[in-house]
Amino acid sequence: MTTDSLAARVLAAIDEQRIVQDVVDMVNIHSPTGSEAAMGDYMEARYAEIGLQVFRQEVEPGRPNIFGLLRGTGGGPVLQFDGHLDVSFTGREAFMRGGASIAGARVGEADGEKWIFGAGAYNMKAAHASYLAAVAAIMKCGIRLRGDIMLSATSGEIEASQVDEFQGAYYRGNGAGAAHAASHGIVPDFAILGEPTEFKLMLGHFGSFWSKISLTGGTVIHTAHTRGLPNKIEQLPLVIEALKAFKARFEQSTEHKGYRGLVNISAVQGGRPWKGSRSPDAVSLYIDVRFPPTWSPLKVKARIDAVVDDLNSRQPELKLEHQPYCTNPGTEISEQDYVAQALSRGHQAVLNRPLETSYELWYSNAPPLNAMGAQAVNYGCAGARKIKGLTLSDRDREYVHIGDVVDCAKVYALAALDICSKTRKEVRPDLF
Repeated sequence: MTTDSLAARVLAAIDEQRIVQDVVDMVNIHSPTGSEAAMGDYMEARYAEIGLQVFRQEVEPGRPNIFGLLRGTGGGPVLQFDGHLDVSFTGREAFMRGGASIAGARVGEADGEKWIFGAGAYNMKAAHASYLAAVAAIMKCGIRLRGDIMLSATSGEIEASQVDEFQGAYYRGNGAGAAHAASHGIVPDFAILGEPTEFKLMLGHFGSFWSKISLTGGTVIHTAHTRGLPNKIEQLPLVIEALKAFKARFEQSTEHKGYRGLVNISAVQGGRPWKGSRSPDAVSLYIDVRFPPTWSPLKVKARIDAVVDDLNSRQPELKLEHQPYCTNPGTEISEQDYVAQALSRGHQAVLNRPLETSYELWYSNAPPLNAMGAQAVNYGCAGARKIKGLTLSDRDREYVHIGDVVDCAKVYALAALDICSKTRKEVRPDLF
């Protein structure tokens, strides 16, 4: 049987009905960061149902990583399809005006097309359904490949970090599960992450550096005695203006592949709202710096330290302190690496158009995998087709086009056939 006819059999075996059911089932499972157990149980059951060898890691109590392995005949590479169990929004967030998304799944029509709506459909439960469908189709056709295909569902990917009083599992994100997996034996040759890239190949993304800058040394005193007393909150504009100037300089100096870094003043905390009759002894600003993969986190820290040191020298009354609290390095691979080429071929075959490449400034699970020597990329379908008139402020903000999810499964299947039919030396000569 020719390679083309084998691929045609696999593509014909992609089960659209099962894909839709999987996405609906997953969206209906409440899985915020820190509460991934139910989603993990579902993925474990589905991996076993399609016949994969299943194993489980407990990142911490109630927070699993789930893996399903289709072993090859030997001598080939390991290809991992990774996706996170937690979601950006669940539909229950009181802090989002009007709610972030509908909490449950529904299948509906809009613009004459069929879609699945619901929190987590976009980021990134639809990708798990595509992974399952791709591997199930390969297995249904009885194909034995040289390399191993691994599906993984990991906890704690969503961007969140413990800081100050914000402690606990809900705040332990930013790739907590992927980092645990990578340091506990999960080291694939290649990884494909089905994040919402709109059918673009995301070769790399910028790192993130979260820091707390505090104005300290104030006095807690009753309002009656504050006349003429320096106020830490009133001093904030001096720091904000310095950070705005830093932001402008930083963004101009961090161009990479047509993208530039960003600085976001993301939060302010200070004083005691419940005790309004007291002056604030301290106030803190929190910043998020997105930096290119050619920069190290230490280089970013040095730039922020320089801003703080300069302010302290010119305005010693500020008594500034700088404390980083979350760091994720940038990551990238080459467009010439085999996983990128395999996805390009699969994309062209299924969608009949060349594959576009991109970089992004948001986080994914790629960095801990690449740190171990893997070649990890992001490629997913969510966001490729959009519904006219819907914006990120609508409760239907998370949705996926059913046809796109099916096509994505087909691209994944072709990429897996391509990569895992080769020897490791053919596709990862850099390891030899």
